[in-house]
Amino acid sequence: MGSIWRRLWSGRPKVYQQRRWTDDQLQAQGFAYYKPIKQVTLVRQLPAAEAPLTIQTPYDTIVAHAGYFIAYVAGTEMHIHLSQYEPRPIEPHIFEKTYLAWDDSTWKPSATQAHLLALGCKPYYKIVGVWAKHLREDTYVQSIESSRPALAPVGAWLCVGVSGEPWSVTDTWFRSRYVIPHA
Repeated sequence: MGSIWRRLWSGRPKVYQQRRWTDDQLQAQGFAYYKPIKQVTLVRQLPAAEAPLTIQTPYDTIVAHAGYFIAYVAGTEMHIHLSQYEPRPIEPHIFEKTYLAWDDSTWKPSATQAHLLALGCKPYYKIVGVWAKHLREDTYVQSIESSRPALAPVGAWLCVGVSGEPWSVTDTWFRSRYVIPHA
């Protein structure tokens, strides 16, 4: 049965899923390490009364559970509901490893940031970068919040975080959050 399964599976596309990666394995697959741009990220922990929270991203439908941290993109337009601020879930242990409370006492929140603060968010910034690659072919990715693999298209970025968790984001999203050295 094992050889039949291998033959059937060999024709299926590769799926990136959470696993323990070494730096050498990631580099061999075309990933590079990108440092975060220090910027305010407004975050709140998802209360049990609002969980589970289903979030539609450009390439996937993901589910955040009670206790997850939800990061919001403040943008420039005021919204009524938190979900309209492009929520991104972060697993609690990963959040603790990768974010710190905002430390610039001269920071003055914009109107949308002030609105998110009034809705219970707190300012943080990311301190850890990611391994990522700009996709040159459609690639299946199963994030830790996904129930099944989702297709990330050419031009998206495939990221791998501190716990080996993969996720995909748009080019614009990635470039607004990570330092990309000039070639």
